[in-house]
Amino acid sequence: MSSSVSMNNKSLNATNLLIAENISMYKKRTLRLERFLNIVLIALEYVFYICSFMLLFFIRVLPDYKIDSVTDLFNHWETLPVGRDYLLLLGVIFTIYAIYTTHHGLYKWDRDIRVIDDTLKAGKAVFFSFLIALGLIFFLKTGVVYSRLVIFSFAVLIVVSAFISRLLRQGVMVLLTRKNIYSKNVLIIGAGRVGEEIRDNLFSGKTNGYRFVGFLDDYKKDTEQVIGSIDQVERLLQQYEIHEIYITIPSERNVINNMITRIRKYDVRIKIIPEMFEMVTSGVVFDQAYEYPCIEIVKTPLRGLNLILKRASDLVLSIVGLILISPLLLIVAVSIKLDSKGPVMIKQRRIGKNGAPFNMYKFRSMVENAEQLQVELTTQNEADGPVFKIKNDPRVTRVGRFIRKYSIDELPQLLNVVLGHMSLVGPRPPLPKEVEQYTDYEWRRLDIRPGITGLWQINGRSDLPFEEWVKLDLYYIEHWSFGLEMKILFKTLPIVIKGTGAY
Repeated sequence: MSSSVSMNNKSLNATNLLIAENISMYKKRTLRLERFLNIVLIALEYVFYICSFMLLFFIRVLPDYKIDSVTDLFNHWETLPVGRDYLLLLGVIFTIYAIYTTHHGLYKWDRDIRVIDDTLKAGKAVFFSFLIALGLIFFLKTGVVYSRLVIFSFAVLIVVSAFISRLLRQGVMVLLTRKNIYSKNVLIIGAGRVGEEIRDNLFSGKTNGYRFVGFLDDYKKDTEQVIGSIDQVERLLQQYEIHEIYITIPSERNVINNMITRIRKYDVRIKIIPEMFEMVTSGVVFDQAYEYPCIEIVKTPLRGLNLILKRASDLVLSIVGLILISPLLLIVAVSIKLDSKGPVMIKQRRIGKNGAPFNMYKFRSMVENAEQLQVELTTQNEADGPVFKIKNDPRVTRVGRFIRKYSIDELPQLLNVVLGHMSLVGPRPPLPKEVEQYTDYEWRRLDIRPGITGLWQINGRSDLPFEEWVKLDLYYIEHWSFGLEMKILFKTLPIVIKGTGAY
């Protein structure tokens, strides 16, 4: 009997080994394709950089040495006084730039490509690499006076080339995914809320090559996306040639331990989402409480030097903005005065950071007695949550409808930014009666200064439900970075020009 069981085990192990080898071969082919395409795209990116440098070198530096062709350059390279110095500068810049961009994952293949974010990261890499390279050259005392025009123009061209490279990389990934030439199959263990959020976040992008296969769940089987129970993981892993598994139910320790033991023999990446998922995704810092390691929850990364940086950029951009748009402000003011009775600008009582009230400035876009009329229109409210919105609000004037569509009525809030009540980017400042209805969760929107624009502005504006509005605000608060700040500002302009989602 034991001999028969032993033979069966050997046969089963042999079968599993054969299946594992076949899956491994498939994944190795995928990996080879990844590496080949990645190397080609990185090489093309650096070809862009080198060509940019050579172009500037030919236009600005070589004419001073009577060299006007590629042949002359190669013939006189040894006698060219600045040749080696510029090569040294280029080598240092490229070395630091490559280390920075690689460290920040710009050349990782299995990631969603975000052109604006990646270009901003490339801009940071350029800043640091040029700063360090020029500092190093200064200490080496080479005695060469580098062309400032060449250095500045080269920095700009690197960022432009990085942008073009991101577009090219994005296009390649979209093409490969659409043609089913490249994909990575992903299985999620646990079809609860966390599992669904991982699915939505991971597979919302179209340029990471991931393909969602389905959920495994022992309790939730009433949806088409649940393709089996957890004890079927090994069979489904083989059937769908899974590359990655996300585990979202780590509290089921025995179940998860048994499952991991069974699938570790396969060439599959296993990722476990920790308990208290909501807490971990918010801002945290690692600390030590006496002899125990601990995680301290922080409200936002927007503190210390980050807070100073944000305030400085708010002041500079808002003051410059007020100067540039002053003719437009004058035209709008005259139009409002001619269109209807009432003041040109109004002050609305709003709630700011940590619940502090302030007066927010706006161009008047409604009739003079709009506040009194709102009571009569309460039953027509089209927004959910503690917000009042009507798509075709009868209180809005003719000029008001135009300036609200293109957010021109919000421009006086630049004064609030200068005064420190608001920021250029942040959660929308609520009315006091809205805050009175806030839950503890929604109150977190008041952790930072409110803003003229924000993630809600570039993701639907007034068309968004209040719950999604709050979710976007909290994401911004918990994941603040200067890159995210610039991304929102850059994306706001085309949204406003189109007048999308505003009423």
